[in-house]
Amino acid sequence: MSEYEFSKLEELARKQAALCKVFGSTRRVLIIWILADEEKTVTEIARSVGSSMQSTSQHLRLMKDKGVLTSRKDGQAVLYRIAENELMQSCTILKQSPLPEKQGHDEKPLGSKKHI
Repeated sequence: MSEYEFSKLEELARKQAALCKVFGSTRRVLIIWILADEEKTVTEIARSVGSSMQSTSQHLRLMKDKGVLTSRKDGQAVLYRIAENELMQSCTILKQSPLPEKQGHDEKPLGSKKHI
C-alpha cells in the first residue's frame, strides 16, 4: 500500500471513529430512528424520545455539526432530517428503524417506562 493510499485510509478511519462517537448516546440513536422516515421539528423529536427541548436541541446541534443531520426552515419551524451524504450512506443499519411507523396519541414517548 502506498503512503498516499494509507493516508486516505487513515482519514476514512478518523471519520468513521468520529461518527461512532456521535452514536455513543442512546438519545442520538433514537433521534436517528425517529428521523428514518420523515423530517421533524425539535418539539416533535423531543416528545418522541422523551427528552427536554434543551437536551434535544444540543443533540441535534452536535449531530448537524458532525454531518449526520441537516435542517431547513419552514416558516418559524426548523425541520431536521438525516443527511444524504457519503458519511451517512455507509450507516444504513442506523436508518433501519425498529420503531413502529406511527405512535398513537395514548402511547408513552420512547424511553418512558410502563407502569403496571
